This record gives sequence, C-alpha cells and structure tokens, in this order.
Amino acid sequence: MIRLYLFIISLLLLLGNPAGSYADEIKLTARVDNARIEIGNYVRLTIEVHGAFDTDQPDLPDLEDFSLKYGPSVTTQTRIINNAVSVNRGFTYMLVPKTTGTFTIPAATLKYQGKTYTSNPIDIEVTERNPIEERKERENEIDINKRIFIELTTDKEEAYIYEQIIMSFKLFFQKGLPVEDLDYVPPSTKSFLAERLGEERRYEEVRDGILYNVIELRTALFPVVSGNLEIPSAKFKCNILVRQQASRSWDPFEDAFGNSLFNEFLGRKDYRYPVERNTNAVKLLINPLPETDKPADFTGAVGTFTMDVSAKPAKVNVGDPITLTITISGTGNIKTFGEPELKPEGADDFKFYSTEASTKITDKEEGITGVKVFNKVIEPQHENIYATPVVSFSYFDPETEQYRNITREPIPVTVEHSETEIPLRLTMKDVEKKKGQVKILTKDILPIITNVISFKNQSKGLLKRPVFLGFTFLSPLLLVLICVYLQRHRERLQTDTSYVRKRRAVSQAQGKLSDAKKLIHSDTSTELYSMLAKTLTELIADKLNLPPASLTTDNISHTLNTRGVSSETIEELRECLESCDHGRFSIADNTREQMESVFHRTERLIELLERQL
Repeated sequence: MIRLYLFIISLLLLLGNPAGSYADEIKLTARVDNARIEIGNYVRLTIEVHGAFDTDQPDLPDLEDFSLKYGPSVTTQTRIINNAVSVNRGFTYMLVPKTTGTFTIPAATLKYQGKTYTSNPIDIEVTERNPIEERKERENEIDINKRIFIELTTDKEEAYIYEQIIMSFKLFFQKGLPVEDLDYVPPSTKSFLAERLGEERRYEEVRDGILYNVIELRTALFPVVSGNLEIPSAKFKCNILVRQQASRSWDPFEDAFGNSLFNEFLGRKDYRYPVERNTNAVKLLINPLPETDKPADFTGAVGTFTMDVSAKPAKVNVGDPITLTITISGTGNIKTFGEPELKPEGADDFKFYSTEASTKITDKEEGITGVKVFNKVIEPQHENIYATPVVSFSYFDPETEQYRNITREPIPVTVEHSETEIPLRLTMKDVEKKKGQVKILTKDILPIITNVISFKNQSKGLLKRPVFLGFTFLSPLLLVLICVYLQRHRERLQTDTSYVRKRRAVSQAQGKLSDAKKLIHSDTSTELYSMLAKTLTELIADKLNLPPASLTTDNISHTLNTRGVSSETIEELRECLESCDHGRFSIADNTREQMESVFHRTERLIELLERQL
C-alpha cells in the first residue's frame, strides 16, 4: 500500500512539475515532544526528512539509555506553492528511559543518492517520579514555562539616528498546546517613529530539540534622538488549556487513536491556566549623524535611495508654470526627510512656489520601502532660459557610514515670448462720467374698479384656525416635556460622567483648535502638531468614554471600526496622526502651508467624527 501511495505522489509531482525541482534541499532534523520527563514515562522522537519522498528509513543511533517500545510510524506531507514542491517525511519512535539523569540522543544518519545526511543531537533530562501534588506544582512552574515563552529582539544593537531598526516580538508555544485569549501589550517606543511591518508571521521552529509554533510581529523603528536608549519589556497574557490524566505511561492505543476517545475514560480533564510573560528590555546605542562632510542640502534622509526627475510641459511661454516631478525611491525613513534642493544658475530666472509632497509605502515585509514624490511648480521669468534648475539630493548611507549625493542635470525646455500681453492700468484716464437719465418706455391704462364691496376679508379669523387652536392647547404639554428633559439633562450632567464627556467633547475640541490656530503664525510647529494629535485622541476618548492613554496608533483603527466609523474616515485619521508625528520629529523645516494643511484636515476630521460617533 505504501509503495502504491509513493508511486501516485511521484507521478503527480512529475506531471505538475516536469523539471522535477523541489522547493527545499535535502535536510534531516530530529525533535522530541518533551525534553524533560519522569522515569517510567515515554518520549516521542521524530526524525524528519525534508525535500525527498523516496528515501529509506534513517539509521537510528545507538540508544544505550533508552528502550525502543514502538516505531517507526511514517507520515508524509506534500505541499505545492507557486509550482515549487515541498515534501516532508516523518519517522516517529517511542522511547522509554532506563534510568534517571541527563542523556544525549545522538544524531541519526540517512544515505540518499550517494550522500550522507546527519540530524541534530538532542538532550533529554530524566527525573525521579514525584508524588501527585509535587508533580502538579512542578508541571505548573517548570513544564508550562518551557512550553510557552516570548522574546523581544532587534536586528542591530547600534545604529544612527533615523536609521531603520527592525524590532521582532516572538511568541513560542509547544506544537499542539491549545492557547486562547491572546493579549499582547507592545513596548513603549516614545523615542522612535514606529511602523508596523506586514501581517503576523506563523511558522515552526525547533528549540532545544522541541518543536514550537511561532507567532512573530515585526515593527520598523526610526530613532529620533541619539544616546543610550532602551526599549522596555513587552508583555503578553493568555490562557492555555492544560490536560491532566491519570498516567503518562506509554500506551499503543493512545497513539493509534489520537488521544481522543479514551481520554474521558482515563480520567483526563482540561482546565484553563492563566499565563503572563514579560520580555527583557532591549538596550540600543544610537549615534548622531557625523558632521564631517555633511552636505549643505542634507534634509535628514537615512538609508539607501535613488532619484528621478521629470519636467512638464517642455515648451511654455514666459510666466507659464512648469511642474518638476522629483521621485525618490528607496529603503529608510521615507516619510520624514525634506525636499531636495534646486540650484538655479540665476536667482531671477524662475519664480518658485510651495512644494507638494506625497508618500507611498510599497513594501512592509523586510523593512520600510517606498516612494516619495515632490511636485514643484516653477515659472520662467524671461525667454532666455533653456533648461530647468539642477536638482540635488543628499542622504546618509548607514552601511558605508558616508554621505552620498545624487545630482540630476538640467532638463531642456523651450521658453517663448508671450504673444498676447494684457497691459496693467494703475490709473483711469479719459473716462467720462455721464449722468443717467430716466426714460419712460411705455404707459399702461388700468381699469377703474367700482365694486368696492367685493374688497372684503375672504379668510377665516385667527381664532377659528385649527393650527392656532392646536398650538394653544398643546403648548402647556410641550412646556412640561421641555422642563422634564432639562431636569433629566441637568441630573445626567451631575451623575453620568460618560454623558458629560460625550456632550462636551466637540466643544472642547473646537476650543483647543482655536488655541492651535494661533500657533500656525509662530515658530512652534512642534507644539502645534502635538496639540492637534492630542485634540483628536481626546475627542475620540471622550466620545467613547475611554481613557486617552489607552488609544494608540496601533489600536485606534480597530476601536473605531468596531464602533461603526467608516473606513475612509479611519484612513484619513491615521494619515493625519502620522503627519502630526512626522511634523513633531522631522528635522526638516515645517512650512506654514504644511501646518495649515494638517490644521484644516483636523477640523474636517472633528466634523466627521461628530456625525459618526
């Protein structure tokens, strides 16, 4: 039967993949279900062959300290992803230790197509059997700690300011362990600009001979200050279902039927075990950017970038606009650096207007990669202009620890003299003021009305109208209802904190906007962006009766989505908060146009949130 199964798999693989290529190379790994057991219990040893399905059974090493009770049980897995075939074969054995102590299961070997492959050795600790109560306490304190743990790491320990750092949070839990109610509290990153990288990753990893399921969350960090920084510990909470049974001795029926039907008859039960884990803090050394050889046009870009420049139209009249489109692509702090510098040969050749910038993140898997586009409008002032200004962009490459400059040569343009000119009149001359005269165009003859009696009031009296009578009788009732409403409103203002916060949320936000508007005309752009972000966050917190500290950039979108706020409003809110963060921490100058744009966007968001919350 096994030969027929292997023949069918090989036939399908050859038809689906004529080249016969596999996604993985041949690899031999070993793992156990538990690296610490008590004497008399068993351990499952699995030897896995990755990348081939027609191999022989691996050769087991000499097991002097264990007895082989069962095996091997053979399993085969085949996956086809993007026309790439991945095949895994597993050989599972049941081993029972002969005595207590710490032992090493040597590496297994496999010979295939003239080559010899070797697995990893595994350490096993065998302890004495404990009484029931001590055993339960030991399992709760030691075994569960080894079955589930977390890690917080970064891809580098030393970096430059604004250099991209990848922070990785990993949850390890033993394969097959039921985990519920996951609650992850990320560390504070107040000295960094943070950007979530893609979706969570799920895969398997062997640690100390034990196979774990891994959930990984990755975040790109950009330090905004230099010095010795510390990322505090991350926190994680969950509940796991711990199964207890009367005996852990080996039973062939248990493996044959998958621990499902016989668990109830053997007295096994499940209970929820709360687990809390904290990672270690991560310490980083952030160096300032070097001042030596620092270009004059450097605007804070750190990473690896390229630049393209285009100009449209190429043929204009004097005073007509030309749009320079400067596209910068690369990996790094794509959102925070300033615009490139234009270097005209003569200061009077062009008239320059404010630059419009837009950012698009194209990849968030291995790091922040994106495109930043600057649209600069220039106007030629005379016809003796033959090219656009030179565009220069400088950035700092942390890999080489050097500043680099990209310069794009002028783009040829044709500037012609305008054929039609409109003279500018500063005074009015030879204008005669004529006095208008009334001119009668025609005359009308009206008939003389002699029946004066017909001019009488045809309508009913006011006291006889139904609307007036209804209003007269209903007014006392309406007055009573209004008084009752005002009284209840006053009582809720005194007793219901949630009601008070929701009623006063918009008025308080508009009052803060009035104070923020005064900051636009001052040089305190950092305070302006902080006030706008705080205004939006406190408005949402008051509307939903939540503490403002509980709303972060990561969870505010999910919170609003559950309350029925439209996806367009949520996306605009996210972009506005990001603009505030970038305005607070960017080393480039914040123009008045940029501050006014973020201010008006905040006003619009307050109106949208007032209607939708």
